[in-house]
Amino acid sequence: MKKHILGAVLTSLVCATAVAGDSAFIPFNDLDANKDDGVSAAEAGALPGISEQWSTLDIDADGKLTRAEYANYQMPAPAAGAE
Repeated sequence: MKKHILGAVLTSLVCATAVAGDSAFIPFNDLDANKDDGVSAAEAGALPGISEQWSTLDIDADGKLTRAEYANYQMPAPAAGAE
């Protein structure tokens, strides 16, 4: 079961990376500065649009995102005409 969940999370991250292209997508491990296997709001602060998505992403409302919760983060669409 854990292998299936891990596989789903990794697939989500790979897809998110591919969609994000050259934008500001930051991998979970890079955000988790204190390596507690969770990303706090402060650690995630550099992500565009994270504050608007936080309450939806933090499903268990524990103040940090798990890998599975972070996999649901969506980069905001670029502004019209931006590359």
